[in-house]
Amino acid sequence: MTTSKKKVTISTDMRKVKRLLKEIPEERQPIAQGLYNELVFMQNTLNSLKEQVEQEGAVSMFKQGKQEFLREHPALKAYNTTVQRFSLLYKQLVDLLPPTTGAEQQTDPLIDFIKG
Repeated sequence: MTTSKKKVTISTDMRKVKRLLKEIPEERQPIAQGLYNELVFMQNTLNSLKEQVEQEGAVSMFKQGKQEFLREHPALKAYNTTVQRFSLLYKQLVDLLPPTTGAEQQTDPLIDFIKG
């Protein structure tokens, strides 16, 4: 049995995220690193799926017995599911960051007005 190692490509966005990991407290680093690794994998998967949909189209012909009909391309379906999970993982990673201080937060005049 042969195993092929696929080269992992890390985008500039994910490199920026990697730099943000340094701001996460030490006790949360293993969790953050695990989330980061999954995000890199998912981003590469999303890129592959996107490329496939761009080449083959958003719909494909499906044949079952004598019937033949158009359906959502399986790669598009996988892309949509993966992008949702990617967003959730990204949010989990961001939530591990320490809260920003009041000086760094920008206030929203509308929210301030509502709060009174």
